[in-house]
Amino acid sequence: MKKNLQFSTLLMLPFLYAQQISDYQYIRVPDKFGDAEVNKYGLNELLQIKLKQKKFTVLTTKDKWPADAMQNPCHIMTAELLNNSNMFKNRLKIEFKDCENKTISVLDGKSSIKEFEPGMRDALEDAVKQIPPSSPVEQFLTVKPKETKKAVEQTENQNTTRTVVTETQTVPNNAAPKTEKTVGQKAEVYANGNITVTRIFLAEGEFILVNPNHSVPYATFKPTAKKEVYRVKLADGTATFGYLEEEKIVIELPNSDGSYRNEVYSRK
Repeated sequence: MKKNLQFSTLLMLPFLYAQQISDYQYIRVPDKFGDAEVNKYGLNELLQIKLKQKKFTVLTTKDKWPADAMQNPCHIMTAELLNNSNMFKNRLKIEFKDCENKTISVLDGKSSIKEFEPGMRDALEDAVKQIPPSSPVEQFLTVKPKETKKAVEQTENQNTTRTVVTETQTVPNNAAPKTEKTVGQKAEVYANGNITVTRIFLAEGEFILVNPNHSVPYATFKPTAKKEVYRVKLADGTATFGYLEEEKIVIELPNSDGSYRNEVYSRK
């Protein structure tokens, strides 16, 4: 009986330690959702309002991001809306993802209103009812097991044995990724000789460059139809293009005479 209880407890551990929506303080809401259908009905603004009512801090590209959110992307959860309506009901899903683009939760909402715009807004209201209020906790990342091999020589029978020592650590992920990449999170450091920025990966292939000395993202990158070419929006609102080239990020910056120059960031 005791063994059965112990086994049951082990099975329950993943559920006990699973991330919950309420564990987070910050939720990023993109300017436009990946599903073009849901962008037609003003759901972006409505979702932001509802999340704020649940005591979450909503982050957009227009906002000044708090320092701890910029320094550690794993303090941020991303919300995405998906239209899954059928011929009988307006339906949608709210999908929440963590800093590693892993799905934390998917909430379904539906409406009996047949008209598209009021029906989709009503479906969003229905889904939001399932979101618990924010009650943030410290996010932790588990360092992957690190193996160190140590040879132990034995003189007897001229045999050599090898001992493998496995060290497993659990560290809080609140260390700022300013000089090196934090284990287990998708963040990379780049520099152009003048400033150093952190590349933080978001959902749907997007990423941002964050300057630790400023309160808003330096640049937001959104993928285009061409591989490794991005639409870029700078902190001052300038819209331009950028692309990846080997271990470099290149941004085309406009000059006053209408020409362009390249700003190149190399990975450290």
